[in-house]
Amino acid sequence: MVELIKPRKLSRGDTIGIVAPSMHIDDSDAVENGIAKLKELGFNLEIGPNLYKKFENTTAPAQERAQEIMDMFVNPKIKAIVCLYGGGRSSDVLGLLDYDLIARNPKIFSGMSDITHFNLALLAKAKMISMHGLDLRWGFGTVRNKQTAKYNIDLFMSCCTTTEPLGIIPMHSQWECWRPGQAKGRLVGGYIGIVAKLSMGEYWPTLDNGVLFWETPNCDISRIEGDLSVLESNGIFEKISGLLIGHIGMSSADSENANPNVKQLVLEVTEKYGFPILGRLDFGHQEPMMPLPEGLLVRMDAEKRELEYLESMVVE
Repeated sequence: MVELIKPRKLSRGDTIGIVAPSMHIDDSDAVENGIAKLKELGFNLEIGPNLYKKFENTTAPAQERAQEIMDMFVNPKIKAIVCLYGGGRSSDVLGLLDYDLIARNPKIFSGMSDITHFNLALLAKAKMISMHGLDLRWGFGTVRNKQTAKYNIDLFMSCCTTTEPLGIIPMHSQWECWRPGQAKGRLVGGYIGIVAKLSMGEYWPTLDNGVLFWETPNCDISRIEGDLSVLESNGIFEKISGLLIGHIGMSSADSENANPNVKQLVLEVTEKYGFPILGRLDFGHQEPMMPLPEGLLVRMDAEKRELEYLESMVVE
């Protein structure tokens, strides 16, 4: 595999760019809380021109959203880019980005949910490690539990500011061994619906023996089954060495026993592949959000419930 590009580390006093490439603001208080939190952490902010806009169910036409991202990447003052949050329009922008230019100007890029489109595309097309992690609205703006907020921000800061490997990632909640075993590989994944959609196109990274991770905000068993079927039919399970599953949100149509049903489904679909599986890790559309750098080399031990980061996400 081609050697991956790592962004430079973040230091207090640096400037973080805020972009809004997907849905428009739906909670202005949360957004302002997120801005205040980043400033409290010691960062300056460059607010992109689309943050407070509304256009259809997004912020601006696709070309303007793409330009906002590219302007942040080429601006030497900007050291990291944090997305507003997810939605449903990131895919409009993928074909409008200049991935060669991004590769020459690597930056920390953080977001989740619909931002999975960018995380995977940046790895596939720019060969750049980005972060499936905190966004402005949910990640920095609306965490209500102080312990969870500390967990999220401590790991974000450690991942973005140190050039040493993080080592074994601490558990905020109780992770579960769904299938024992050990694996080593590079992280790839995100929101399962987008992972399945991109899994055989130009925006899917080539990571043989990768460690796949996914989560979903809505525990619709039939939809998850469909996404898993797509991944299997596209040969993804034949190419991975391990599987990490984050928080699975509950829909009103599902009972409280839905998570065990998901576990049973995952074990059945992947039975013939035999790779280890860790479940209920601290990432997803709920509050705990451990950083998952796309392309980072990791080791997992499902029986010990360990996930170890073997390299840093950033360089000097």
